[in-house]
Amino acid sequence: MAYDVNLAGMTLKNAIVTAAGPWAGSAEGIQRCIDAGAAAVITETICLEERQRISPRLFMKGQQLFNTMLYSNLHLEDWERVLDQIDRKDAKIICSIWGTSASEMAYLGKKLENMGADALEISLSAPIGSRNKLISYHSPDTEEFIRALVDTVDIPVIAKLSYESASSPDFLKELENAGVTAFSAIDALKGLLGVDLENKRVLMPTYGGYTGPNIRPVSLAMTAMLRQYSQLPVISSGGVHHFEHVLEFLMLGATAVQLASAIQLNGYNIISSIINDVESWMVSRDYDCIDDIRGVALASLRPFEDIVPSSLTAKIIDPCRKLDCALCQQSCLKGAIARNDEGTIIVDASRCDGCGLCVERCPDKIIKLCWR
Repeated sequence: MAYDVNLAGMTLKNAIVTAAGPWAGSAEGIQRCIDAGAAAVITETICLEERQRISPRLFMKGQQLFNTMLYSNLHLEDWERVLDQIDRKDAKIICSIWGTSASEMAYLGKKLENMGADALEISLSAPIGSRNKLISYHSPDTEEFIRALVDTVDIPVIAKLSYESASSPDFLKELENAGVTAFSAIDALKGLLGVDLENKRVLMPTYGGYTGPNIRPVSLAMTAMLRQYSQLPVISSGGVHHFEHVLEFLMLGATAVQLASAIQLNGYNIISSIINDVESWMVSRDYDCIDDIRGVALASLRPFEDIVPSSLTAKIIDPCRKLDCALCQQSCLKGAIARNDEGTIIVDASRCDGCGLCVERCPDKIIKLCWR
């Protein structure tokens, strides 16, 4: 079976790309991503000057992961040595870049192209630090800024989008007009871990990039929206921790899928594990190529205005006498769910408005929505 994909003119051996991050901030880290089977590796974000890192810079509570890292701490000249040390095998190297002016971006891009980059990913807006006002999603200078890079290099230019910019059809059109060849979405969300109530202070010193599985629903929505707004390929990112997550993004139209926090939390072996599981799933269902599943779920996604209201009510399909569970009752603000004298859960259809929350929360899945 061949599960290669075409991304902006590049042939990738599979649909798995490792996102920009500390796992790809050195020759050793990039090599480990390649050796684990990634089709492409996006470097940690490269800028002209060395950037010092704060410490601590990673914060976590439950599945909520925050980072306060912006750029690579290597000089541009150091990156030339890094790229020279890598055995690329059959993987592509995509360099993530950040510049504060059109000329700086063009200079960075050309230097990295000469160093052997297969493509460039522009970090348009970071969730932490100062955003680049020249290329914010409401800026009139966006096309000029990006065009300076596109006109200088002969390799694909990918735009990494924040949630806000991915939601703006006008901004996406500006990027297309400037010549970008693909979108990468979404970047981490801006967030805070919380507040120490007793000491009246935040639990992290600055805003962080909020990542991890909890942002996946947002990224899924953005992938679907991008496929509706634009014909450019999408490299999806945001909370991908399992092979089924990869398949979800592909079925919503993604060309490839990035791994980020999954590597941070599970190590490099998660890359090969996800790749193998995706291929096993495809083989078990007799799919010959990624194109067989790409975008197949989009047809079932409808605008809210097109959904016809239905007259449904909750129905208990098997008797429930679990006295230690009251999730359905707690969820029903209409008072349609109660227990009878025998302790059995019952539904008053005259009160039920078919919201469906009791169905979603029932641990035994014995409640369904049915026509009245």
